[in-house]
Amino acid sequence: MNNVRCLKKDINALTYELVNECLTYKIFHPEANAEKIDSIVKDVITHRNDLIARVNHPEGKTPKEIKAAFQGINKDIKEKFVGLLDKLAE
Repeated sequence: MNNVRCLKKDINALTYELVNECLTYKIFHPEANAEKIDSIVKDVITHRNDLIARVNHPEGKTPKEIKAAFQGINKDIKEKFVGLLDKLAE
């Protein structure tokens, strides 16, 4: 990810895919707990907003601190979104 714009696009793309996956699951599995799926969608949107805010205002002043902040953002993307997808699979 070479710039902030691409990172934001990637975050948005992942968010839209996860929300789409949740809604598709909800449609094709009417016996599933709708409240649980809705809470997963809310979590996805909350995490997306948090990540976009962190991308817009990275912590740190020096380039080294900013690089570390973006590495933390990338790590959180992998952990949070994969965790929410696993939560949907349950």
